[in-house]
Amino acid sequence: YPRSHRGLPVMMDESGPGVLNHVDNISANGVLCHTVKPVPLMTKLRIHLELPKPSRHRIDSEGIVVRCDPDEKGDDHFKVAILFTRISDDDYEAIHKFVELDLEEGEDD
Repeated sequence: YPRSHRGLPVMMDESGPGVLNHVDNISANGVLCHTVKPVPLMTKLRIHLELPKPSRHRIDSEGIVVRCDPDEKGDDHFKVAILFTRISDDDYEAIHKFVELDLEEGEDD
């Protein structure tokens, strides 16, 4: 799946406050986000995030952690890859359109 590498500043999950910090990249298949602590593989998460302008679409989905690696910033920061396991058709389409538009805008630069 194509990915937008535009960071998204706000991401919430139901694992507790501060677990997931921000999205590094997103596709219709999943997200790569940053955390302050490691998250075990296969952890199920409920994820809520809002796509920025022009979409302004709120995503409500579920996913599982498929990768958790230390970030270059040090051992107290991690990159966590989450594969969507439940996502509505509307949310899937909104992400797909967001990524397409973001990639097209990136080509114009």
